[in-house]
This record gives sequence, structure tokens and C-alpha cells, in this order.
Amino acid sequence: MPLNDLHRALLNPASYPDESGPIEYRETHVSRLYLTPRHVYKVKKPVDFGFLNFTTLDRRRFYCQEEVRLNQRFCPDTYLGVVELRRQGNRIRVDGDGDIIDFAVKMNRLPENLMLDRLIEADASGLEAKMDRLGRSLARFHQESEIIRGEGGRSNLEVVRLNWQENFSQTEPFIGQSLCPQAQALCAGYVADFIEAHGPMMLRREQQGFVREGHGDLHAEHICMSDPVRVYDCIEFNQRFRIADVAADLAFLLMDLDFRGRRELSARLLQAYHETAGEAPELRTLLPFYQIYRAWVRGKVESFLAADQDAAPPTREAALAHARRYFTHALGYLGPPVLLLTCGLMGVGKTTLGAAVAGALGTSVLRSDVLRKGLAGISPEVHRADVFGKGIYSQAMTRRTYDHLLEQALDEVSTNGSALVDASFGRRSEREKFRRAAAAAGIPCLTLYMRCDRPTQLNRLVARQSQADASDGRPELRDRQEKHFESPEGETGLIVVDTAHDVDYNANLILAQILEKAGTRQ
Repeated sequence: MPLNDLHRALLNPASYPDESGPIEYRETHVSRLYLTPRHVYKVKKPVDFGFLNFTTLDRRRFYCQEEVRLNQRFCPDTYLGVVELRRQGNRIRVDGDGDIIDFAVKMNRLPENLMLDRLIEADASGLEAKMDRLGRSLARFHQESEIIRGEGGRSNLEVVRLNWQENFSQTEPFIGQSLCPQAQALCAGYVADFIEAHGPMMLRREQQGFVREGHGDLHAEHICMSDPVRVYDCIEFNQRFRIADVAADLAFLLMDLDFRGRRELSARLLQAYHETAGEAPELRTLLPFYQIYRAWVRGKVESFLAADQDAAPPTREAALAHARRYFTHALGYLGPPVLLLTCGLMGVGKTTLGAAVAGALGTSVLRSDVLRKGLAGISPEVHRADVFGKGIYSQAMTRRTYDHLLEQALDEVSTNGSALVDASFGRRSEREKFRRAAAAAGIPCLTLYMRCDRPTQLNRLVARQSQADASDGRPELRDRQEKHFESPEGETGLIVVDTAHDVDYNANLILAQILEKAGTRQ
């Protein structure tokens, strides 16, 4: 029957036995989920992505059964079984009378307030302690999982190669939409080099028993911090995604925490995992490789959802934005130590785009607007209407601000390897001073020269005046700033960006150019 007819029926509480209240609905690229007050019913879409095929009724029934069987390893009291969706006349019922038209996995609904993604979003207290408990739990799960060697007559290394080849083949149609061409080429080159260098170690780990039947889709949305911890929704549709080095399983969650901007939680989780499982030197080498893989896969599946013509337009738009961020995040793991300078007139979007780039690289943003006001003893949220070049924007205060920015940037580079300085950098002398300092520190210095048309700048400046932001940029100051601005065109280490385009796609372009100019992390 048409998928949308079934969808409408399952939004009606009368279609369910012993259920009342509104039905909530969520969607992924492969499933539709219907949430009643007590249960969750998961229906598989009749799709075929090559690595997954749910196109026949028999296949959907089989994989529903597999989902229940495999997930009962992690949370046996959550997965209740497979239910039949039946139609009698114009009526569709769950476990009712009539012809079977589909199947669904039935689960007990877990408490939303204990879901890890919700806890992180709310910045709940005690998250660090929760990472300790989760890290220990995952280490025990991996230790207890079945060891697999040479599944299907192929080594794990062969499977890794196949998975990456499939990834690049399936993301190729999205080049120019959710990722830029350079991103695909750079990642493919890195993967080939890594496998050539570390293939023997990966084969050795398989023989040592580190390749196991794990989860395969381990991220915050699939973890409930109940007692005990419940991890659900593992990969049921393809063994080669589920059977992998334990590093690949762990890397997914570490990547997800990084992607959510919580790298300190990622580090805490890894420490707790090591305390239980022991620290293998190879894990430190493998984790970045698998974190890139996991981010790339997330970018791919979000691209699938963005291209799904049956999905609601808001769902598709959100999926496209997520896809772009995941691909940029993957490139971020390849980023070498580097000092980045934003450059451009007020209103071009330096802060927004700079934050996106820094987030992918996992580096700090040093913002001139915040530092300037701090030096003046003013709260960042307080707007000042000083005349251009006067007050806290005088030449003396600007020199002082840039001197402190340079000092902070060098401290950040020495501690964490990279830094991004968010400032106008409207004078060549300022940019040159930072370049010389970076050269003395032995790292590249790149300038992100951001430009867009004047009307766009003015509109952004008007909108920003009503926001709680440290910038005092105003439309009436824009043209005055342009007269004093010294263009960086022709300077070394320049990356030019048209900020009228989408922020997430621009961040992908910038990361690719950073890697082209500064090389990849070794």
C-alpha cells in the first residue's frame, strides 16, 4: 500500500491496541517511528541503498526480527518483539485482523529526560560522571561481545576498504550539494595513505581479537543514561557495519560528542573506557581514522534523507544542513596545527563562519570584540555607540587589542596546536605581525578573507543590533570602515570566501582549502 496511507493511519491512536493520547512522529533515512505515551513502533521504509535493502515485505519482517534479536544484547527489557500491521477494508490496525501489509518493531518507550542527546543539549549537571559510567559500560560490552575473525572469508581490513569505497561512491552524487569536490578527493587520499601505512596493524588487531560483533551506530541519540545504561538501535541490516574493530564502535560516540561541541566529554569518556579495557597504543592511532569514517557516514545518510522526496521539506532542509556539518567535521579531524585569521568588513559574517570552522577543527575562537571590551572593563553584551576610530575603537586601543590577541593566540597554539582569531584584520601590518609570529612558532598562518555584497552586509548589521552580541558594528559605520580597509589580496596564505553563500557549505570549502594549503595532520 502507499507509504503515506500507512503513515496517516499510524498517526491515529485508534490504530493501536491499548494506546491513548497523541502520537509523536520521527523520521530517518530508513525508518519511520511512531511514539505513543508508552511504546515506540518502528516501521522500515521500502528503500534500497545498496548496503541496505528493505524493498520487500519478507525483507522488512526479517530485519525487524533481527533488530529485536540483536538489540536485546544491550537492553533486553526494551525490545518487546515484532508486530503485524494489518488492513481490513479501509482500516489499518496494529496486531488487528485482516491482511498483513507491513511489520514494525515494538519497544518500551525509554524516558526522554535520560537520553544522552537531551542531557547534552540541556547541559545537564553531572555529565562528566555520566561519561565515566558510560565509558566503563561500553568497555565491558566490548569485552563481552563475540570475537569475529575473517567473517565471510574476508579480513576486517578488506571490509574497511570496501566500506570506504562504498562511501565515496555513494557520496559522489552529493558533491556540490552537501560537500565540495576537494573534500571528497582529500578524504580519499587520506584513507588510501592510512590503510597503506597501518594495514598490517589492523590485521594484527583482528588476530588478537579486537574485531567483535558490536553496535555499529553508537551515538548519543541511541543511549539512555538509565540504570543500567541502555544502548539501543544497533545496526541490524548489514553485518559488515556491525562487525568491526572495537575502535570503530567507540570512535562513533567520540565523534558524536565532538560534533556536539563537547570534546571535554569525549576525552572523559575515552579515559573511563581505558581504565576498564586497558590502553592499547594502537587505539590512539586508529580512533581519528574511524572518527573520520563515522562523520563521513553520518554526512552520507543525512544526504540520503535530504534527497528523499517523500520526507517533509523541513526535514530535508535540516538533513542537508546536518550533512554539510558532518562532512566538514570529518575534514576537521585532518586539520594540522594552524593559526587562522578572519579578515573582512563588519557584517560579512566573520564570527558565524569562523565559529563553524573552529568547531570542526576543535580549536578555540579568540574574538577581538570580546577582548576589546574586556580590556576596557565593559561587559561584552553592552553596546557602545562610539564614533568610528574613537573611544574603545581608537588606534591606541586597537593596537592594544591586537597585541593581546597575538599573545593569547600563541598561548593557545602552544597548548592545543591551533587557534582562530576572529577580528577584522583591516591593516596589512596587523596581519604581517601574526604571520611572523606563526612562522617563528613553526606553524602555517592562513587568512580567511570574507566578502559579500554591500546590501547583505547592511541587512546583517541591522539584524545584529537587536541581538545580544559583543560587536558594535552598525550600518552607518560600514562605509567609513571600508575607506580605511587594506585588502589582503595578493598576500600569502589567503583563502577568499563569498559569505553570501550557505555557512555550512562555506565551512566545508574552507576546511578543504586549509588542508590543501597547510597539509593534513600526520
